[in-house]
Amino acid sequence: MPQPPRLISKEESRLYRLGRKRDVAERLGLSLLELKALTTDTNFREWKSKKGRLIEEPLPALASTLSRLHLLLNKIDMPAYLLSGKKGIKPRDNADMHRLNNYMITVDIEGFYRSTKREFVYLAFRDIFKQTTDVASLLADLVTYQGHIPTGTATSQLIAFLAYKKTFDRINKLCEAQGVLMSVWVDDITFSSQKPFPRGWVSDIQKIMSKVDLSLKITKTKKYSSSEYKIATGSAISPDGTLCVKNEKRKEIFDLLKGRQIEQLPIKETRQVLGKLVAQRQNEEDFFEGAYIRCRKRLIKLECRNKRKPA
Repeated sequence: MPQPPRLISKEESRLYRLGRKRDVAERLGLSLLELKALTTDTNFREWKSKKGRLIEEPLPALASTLSRLHLLLNKIDMPAYLLSGKKGIKPRDNADMHRLNNYMITVDIEGFYRSTKREFVYLAFRDIFKQTTDVASLLADLVTYQGHIPTGTATSQLIAFLAYKKTFDRINKLCEAQGVLMSVWVDDITFSSQKPFPRGWVSDIQKIMSKVDLSLKITKTKKYSSSEYKIATGSAISPDGTLCVKNEKRKEIFDLLKGRQIEQLPIKETRQVLGKLVAQRQNEEDFFEGAYIRCRKRLIKLECRNKRKPA
């Protein structure tokens, strides 16, 4: 079995202690002139997803460059409490990390990418990677759009974290002092503990966040006692610490199949149902076993039928 690639320290990174702009360009496979041309907002286009979410998408040349930058960043060993963006780690792994603790609090950072300002991105390149001010400024311009982290780039997730790494480290240090386990999944933070949380825990976290102009989305803050089912990054945890499927996810699948035979579903809907079943079977291994087997058979049959059709 192949071994996963060795992660390196930031000091070993090809981004560490860069002193000249042409060094950045060389690392990214560009000329300095080409790199500078990619640092303007004209390299993005905006569009809305079906759910109405604004997507700030880089045009192909910038997207390719940001993918190369992401490869360099992704080689660096990140804190254990950061789970998102790590190879082979899924949202259910975040829930699994907390499932044996009795108490849980989940919080969500309000508009995390839009709130991640260029100033903090610049400071991350300058202070974490010890780059010169010119280099840090160039990279900050490259990875931001209209002065903030965009929603649709390969680098957004890691850069947003690095911009506030000092803040996350400070929160994690508080957690360790109080016997609290913390994990970060993009803009979601999960806290769990064997004992009840100290009074004012969420307020204390909010105070730390406010020092860097971040805030928590109060409507998404959830507190769970030892006797409750808990929800963490899409997975449910029973009071005895067993991972299970959220009720709303069960209902989604029930509604898709209500009054219908799997053997009569068109290929698009078969794929949709199978995808949802595969995702939830990560939480419950035998979830909807019969429907899962029938969906797989149906999809194989439909795909074989499509292959036999004349071009």
